[in-house]
Amino acid sequence: MHLEPFKIQTSHLSIAGLKNNVLGGSPVIALHGWLDNAASFSFIADYLELNRPFYAIDLPGHGLSDHRPSPANYHLVENIVDVLGFIDALSLCIDKDIKQPEKVTLIGHSLGGIICCLIAASAPDRVKDVILLDSMGPLTDETKNVLPQLRNAVTKAMQIKSKVSVFPTFELAIRARMVGVGSINRLAAEALVSRGLKVVEGGYSWTTDPKLLKPSFLRFTEAQVQAIFSGIACPVKLIRGENGYFSVYESLEKRLGYFQNIEQVSVIGGHHFHMDGDVKRTAEHLNAYLAV
Repeated sequence: MHLEPFKIQTSHLSIAGLKNNVLGGSPVIALHGWLDNAASFSFIADYLELNRPFYAIDLPGHGLSDHRPSPANYHLVENIVDVLGFIDALSLCIDKDIKQPEKVTLIGHSLGGIICCLIAASAPDRVKDVILLDSMGPLTDETKNVLPQLRNAVTKAMQIKSKVSVFPTFELAIRARMVGVGSINRLAAEALVSRGLKVVEGGYSWTTDPKLLKPSFLRFTEAQVQAIFSGIACPVKLIRGENGYFSVYESLEKRLGYFQNIEQVSVIGGHHFHMDGDVKRTAEHLNAYLAV
């Protein structure tokens, strides 16, 4: 499946990404992980057989999408409105007379999967089904840690300037991404860096908003995550990497029981298995899910 770049203006942000050239049918919206971008879906796209519109978007502050205006920060729940706003804008681009947009399929890796679950729970009338790639919800915190977390986040947010990394060469940026959040192989790093780098004085820098590195003001409690996930009525499919986050964080296993309707499979690979693991097998699972 060939992907081409796009940019759509929503009610408050310009969202960029990669799409196929299919117009009819229920859209498939793919959301990448933290500090990645839409190029993370370029590997499985080579094996996808879709007759539905496919949009891999750069989340706000990532890739080529707009940054949030200062002094705004990147609260997890704000992504719900961002993605729903994109779906509304997309529907108007396809048909300006549309009264009720079609339900969408959401695919999400890591952070993207967390956002998919939040959308499916909070706007059930907009979501047909959800496919999670090595994702099973956000970091949580105990009540006793709420105030220290808040104080730390406020302190960081009040810092006027954020540190910006500058790489003298493109090659050094690739090497940095290979050992960054969720280490990946060279081909995967090249794809992300090619979409996520800009020329600056002294070399190259990430297009991602430095504010994304600042700590969250508040985190959900585990009870809140359970309440949200148990409210997801649509079918959920989980594809997990054999050496991904589920092999590291055993606490994620119990969250499977929070869902009303979930199926799971495993593929060879780590957290980014859809890029540098068994990409073909991952796409086969997606093709089966998306054909329904």
